[in-house]
Amino acid sequence: MAEPIEAGHLLRDDDLRVVDGLGPVEILVGVCGLNQARTVVQVVEAAAGGLAGPLADRKAGIVVVEAGFAHETLDAVGGWLAGRAPRPPVCCIRIAGPPGRSRAILGALAVVQRLDPAACALVDAGLVSLTSAGLGRLVQPVLDGQADCVGPAYTHAASEGTLTTNLLAPMCGALYGRRIQQLLGGCAGLSGRVATRLLGTAAGGSDLTGHGLEIRLALDAIVSGSRIVEVHLGRKTLDPGLAPPDLATTIAHTVGPFFRLMDRYRAFWSEGGASAPVPLIGDPPAILPETGEIHLDRMVRAFKLGLKDLLPVWEQALRDETLALLYPLGLLSADEFVFPAAHWARTAFDFAVADHEQRLPRDHLLRALTPLYLGRVAAFLREAQAGTPARIPAILADVGMAFEAEKAGLAARWR
Repeated sequence: MAEPIEAGHLLRDDDLRVVDGLGPVEILVGVCGLNQARTVVQVVEAAAGGLAGPLADRKAGIVVVEAGFAHETLDAVGGWLAGRAPRPPVCCIRIAGPPGRSRAILGALAVVQRLDPAACALVDAGLVSLTSAGLGRLVQPVLDGQADCVGPAYTHAASEGTLTTNLLAPMCGALYGRRIQQLLGGCAGLSGRVATRLLGTAAGGSDLTGHGLEIRLALDAIVSGSRIVEVHLGRKTLDPGLAPPDLATTIAHTVGPFFRLMDRYRAFWSEGGASAPVPLIGDPPAILPETGEIHLDRMVRAFKLGLKDLLPVWEQALRDETLALLYPLGLLSADEFVFPAAHWARTAFDFAVADHEQRLPRDHLLRALTPLYLGRVAAFLREAQAGTPARIPAILADVGMAFEAEKAGLAARWR
């Protein structure tokens, strides 16, 4: 388990001098990097354009916070800054310690605490789809007093973001009562007050691996009663930087923190009722037709291999009645494969209980979820292909309802 990070240790004296050079600001944009030299300048330019447009009358600043093991990200920004005096001003700092995206976010929050802006935006240095207009949409609801937290909603095809649409989002809606479209959207707008409070909450946390902090900030905003809205930002394109993780690692770094936070917020989710959507500002995002080939046969094959090779793990993670529902699926071909939403919700929550009870080494358990997830995605995409894109929201609504139906049983087993 990682050691807790104290926020006061994030910014060194030379960092404080650098960020103080931005002066008092009403809007601060924190660009959070983890070895993303090839994209960071594009993101900074988009942020600067957003602050120079309709928001030009607001005093603003941009801080690039790098938490990787190399200096190329800051070197790229430094090269871009050479010979120019950008408006708004841009500065760069590097957070010492083990590389991690959570450390970059904590560093940006610490700068927010230092400069005390009315509104801030946290943006991943790989979010190349961010536009100047999109940056404005993230902070304007905060400046207008409409919201404390602003998240993105993206246009996407059915095959894009399935870890969110088929697992993270329905779990969040079922447990915490708010149907957030993106727990890991790559950007967020926050009031300075909320950002400072989140820093105090997050800095004392012990799990800052993977995407743990991003998930924690989203859930804390819900639990604390913050006013949350979403804005449509078009289609999402995010460059993960060097050595993007494989699927099993991604699941471990996203689903794992979500499961662990269920202990922290149990008093909230065990008493909650039905879910409600988060208000959306602007037009709703569209579901796009598929343009590339989808290999359902590979996903189904991975599920069947899991049923063969990982059965000893699944037997420890799943209840007998849940496992009994999976055996028949191993006999289905890709053309007829199904994995009903109700079965999937029960499977996912069984894994959450197994993680809570520490029945197996955590990483081993979470990676064993991968073939099951691929089976669910294959079934979802096969169902999506059978209809039109307009049908997909109804399919995903059924997934959310399936998770909500399993919530009472989950709460009863959580000890």
